[in-house]
Amino acid sequence: MTAPISEIWTLILAVLAIRLGILIHRLLPRLGAWNIPPAITGGLLLALVVTLVRGAYGIEFAFADGIRQTLLLVFFVGVGLSAKFMALFRGGAGVAVVCLAILVTISLQNLAGVAIASGFGFNPALGLFMGSIPFLGGHGTAAAWAQAVPAQDLTGALEVGMAAATLGLIAGGLVAGPIASRLIHRQFQGGLTASQPSREQAAASGQAPTHLTSAELLNSDRWLVITLVIALCLALGELLRQWAAQHGLVVPGFLAVMLVAVILTNAADLLGHPVDTTVAELTGTVALRLFLAISMMGLKLWELDAFILPLVASLAVQILVVSAVALLLVYPLLGRGYEGAVAAGGFIGFAMGAMPVGLGVMRRMTDRHGPAPRAMLAITLAAALFADTANALLVNLGFAWLG
Repeated sequence: MTAPISEIWTLILAVLAIRLGILIHRLLPRLGAWNIPPAITGGLLLALVVTLVRGAYGIEFAFADGIRQTLLLVFFVGVGLSAKFMALFRGGAGVAVVCLAILVTISLQNLAGVAIASGFGFNPALGLFMGSIPFLGGHGTAAAWAQAVPAQDLTGALEVGMAAATLGLIAGGLVAGPIASRLIHRQFQGGLTASQPSREQAAASGQAPTHLTSAELLNSDRWLVITLVIALCLALGELLRQWAAQHGLVVPGFLAVMLVAVILTNAADLLGHPVDTTVAELTGTVALRLFLAISMMGLKLWELDAFILPLVASLAVQILVVSAVALLLVYPLLGRGYEGAVAAGGFIGFAMGAMPVGLGVMRRMTDRHGPAPRAMLAITLAAALFADTANALLVNLGFAWLG
């Protein structure tokens, strides 16, 4: 028996799931050290409850999907509005190296995932959910693609993607640090001493976060303007998706709104009226947290049994792939020195898990051995401004190639 949950109750449960996740993280700090979002933790716990109820009473809860779709689109608008081409150009050669590494990683991750899925007798397209979608992309990207048109007939796509993304978060934090430390000590034989980066170096490397004052945060004019911008991106994105469909192109809704946002924010920069990305990113973050909670609550955990071995194999292969790109491309092209070692560690962290993992690894290295502003700048800019867009475009090509 299916028990539908209305939109408003789905939203209420999502907020409660996030709050539950925050409480669990306070009790189990290790989850925070692995950079697992509270929305994932709380949502997964509710998914376990749903699974137990289904097994005991035969009742399967169906959470409302409309609000989840809207939250997803708002999040990707925020991603697109942050993709500043001029910032990438100002980053110089280091950013170009990391962007190249991202393209290579996406391609190799997806080839590996497709090969593993085929080897275990599954639809090859399911391999994309064991490739760059969950690993470089993360939970939000996995949930987004699982409900996109090309993946609608893939059984277990959401469950596999979410499981792989969670494993990637943990593995990224565990693998990146030791590899970066090994590179540092091999290069300098432990001769570095601990030091703290200066304010100027921290700002140049992106370590100094931008904070809103209370007055700025409560200024309703800023929120009204960004609401208009987000709504405009949603409307134009839908028109772009419809136009693409009329010409035989399958463009998922979230990819369409993100492309519109990228064009809009860069056009606004050229015209001298930049988009308020601070408020846009904050709005997108809230939307992502709610979206992840709803997606996790709706996981059909009972469908994961058949995918345990492919997921383990995929995790092992992805660790090798990402580590190889970091060691053979990022590290040497950034100079084979301390900066290259820090960048390699950060790259592994975000390409296996998420940007917070990569930043956490790099900050641990710089806290111990001293500042690495070029590495911090290159990884931060390329990951924040290039990775999601490149991943979305190449995954879309992957689905088209696999039919």
